[in-house]
Amino acid sequence: MRFIGLLIAAGVAVWVYTDAKKRGYKTLAATGWMMGVFLLMIVFLPIYLIMRTRQTKQVEILTPCKYCGKYYEGTPLYCPNCGHKVGGYSFKEE
Repeated sequence: MRFIGLLIAAGVAVWVYTDAKKRGYKTLAATGWMMGVFLLMIVFLPIYLIMRTRQTKQVEILTPCKYCGKYYEGTPLYCPNCGHKVGGYSFKEE
């Protein structure tokens, strides 16, 4: 019976690790969540799930290249697909 409990705890801990990595946590933080959930599931799993719902996902804004038509994210100076210049000069003071 204890073996089944350990298998369930290990499965949930692995799920927490993979979910944390997908959500942008670094490897050390994801490993910490995994170990916490494996050792003290009753404490760490509810905390992780609450923090997981509060975390907002960033919206990716994709821009099409006017030369090749493929989409890229961010504001690069050159298209990562075809190499044409897509970024202009900025007159902002930095």
